[in-house]
Amino acid sequence: MVTVVTAAETAAGAMAAVIEDQAGMCQRYRGFLEAFSREGLDVLDGLAMPDIHFRDPLNDTHDITGMKRVFARRFEEVDDPRFIVTHQAVDRDTCFFRWHFTCRPRQSGRGHPWIIDGVSEVRFGSDGRAVEHIDYWDAGHYVYERIPLFGYLIRFLRKRLATALG
Repeated sequence: MVTVVTAAETAAGAMAAVIEDQAGMCQRYRGFLEAFSREGLDVLDGLAMPDIHFRDPLNDTHDITGMKRVFARRFEEVDDPRFIVTHQAVDRDTCFFRWHFTCRPRQSGRGHPWIIDGVSEVRFGSDGRAVEHIDYWDAGHYVYERIPLFGYLIRFLRKRLATALG
């Protein structure tokens, strides 16, 4: 018996393999976020390119050493940092993670937990490692408004703008 495989079936199989690989890349990266720990930072070496671009509202770095340094500072500034990924989407070479970041700031907040909502956009290279990680979250609302004098000024300006634009 001879089995004939059409070009369409071959292409469909190749596409399924690509989709499965993309999902695997996202799952590995999501696993890193959800197991976020000081000891786990070296896992990034296998997940990200040495020249990864990492940006969030407070940082912008263009190598894995800088990205690790940003993450390591989290452990110096806060207790119990944790990412909880609530949603995930994949589009070709890019994964989007919606998350809650929880922590207890040491310097401010009197031990009250902070919950920061955000989204990470992670783009992968052909070898399956991340080449770009961009975090989107509102630093004004989650950080600056919590600084006593600065926070008052930001809240005042937000109200004035809301009234003027409202």
